[in-house]
Amino acid sequence: MRKFILIFFLSTMSLLSACRAEWLTADSLPWVGAGPVLFQDDFSKETGGWNTHADALSFSEYDQSGFRLSSDVPNYQFWSVPGLNFTDSLVYVRARMLSGPENNLYGVVCRFQNSENFYALMISSDGYYGIFKRFDGQQSMVGQSHMDFSATIQTGDGINDIKAICQGDYLALFVNETRLIQVRDDSLRFGDVGMIVGNLEEAGVNILFDDFVVLKP
Repeated sequence: MRKFILIFFLSTMSLLSACRAEWLTADSLPWVGAGPVLFQDDFSKETGGWNTHADALSFSEYDQSGFRLSSDVPNYQFWSVPGLNFTDSLVYVRARMLSGPENNLYGVVCRFQNSENFYALMISSDGYYGIFKRFDGQQSMVGQSHMDFSATIQTGDGINDIKAICQGDYLALFVNETRLIQVRDDSLRFGDVGMIVGNLEEAGVNILFDDFVVLKP
């Protein structure tokens, strides 16, 4: 069945206070160096700058030698970002479902400027994928009218290697080394990177992320 996404109620615990100037992007600063790795975190130490939060409804914390995002709120998305700023990035992360409904969402964000402006490249534990754009507070899919299915995605509690490319106006989502979708969109040019999860009608999403790496594409 094709998965249609109609509306999400978005929230986060700690946001960038304002859109950062493009000339301050981390990939152009001297301390980054000439190497391809812009940022990496295996979550073995709690020094990566990630937003953390825990209450009865949502959880974003270092856990089980990784970083766990979970939420018990239906029709809700929840994310964590490390407080960086890039123009072009290749974001890699390994993720698996710990519990909750397979009809969920999880993946990475890029060009995150605030809760109103970012790209989200996501999959679900029942095998669907899509690229979303949140622009001036309005969320839509990019290049799709609905999420599509791919047998490449490991369903249930299977481990998925997710790779997202945000380079110029080019956006692409790879899962387990297979490119699932590529699109063009120039609405957002810079911003943070991070991890995101989402519930649909059924709440309880619980995802563990590990080995987060940002490379120069």
